[in-house]
Amino acid sequence: MLKELLKADEIKVALVTGACIIASALIFKKVLHIEADSISSHAPSYLFIIYIISKHGISKGKKKQKRYRPLYWNLGIIFITALTIIRYVI
Repeated sequence: MLKELLKADEIKVALVTGACIIASALIFKKVLHIEADSISSHAPSYLFIIYIISKHGISKGKKKQKRYRPLYWNLGIIFITALTIIRYVI
């Protein structure tokens, strides 16, 4: 049952989103010693919400399209997380 659950695309994207939020929080607090604003620290979750809405709300009944592959969304979430961290470093 757990293997079936981990095969769901939403779970894959949610796990990467959670890991990015935790990683950015640790980097902000332990490495950079700053507190990020709430918009920056929650940026990965906003992209996850867009993924869920676009996948289930708009494309209901359509076949699976390439733009809904979890790999693309995971890379986007990692990229957004890196950009928010780099923004505070510079």
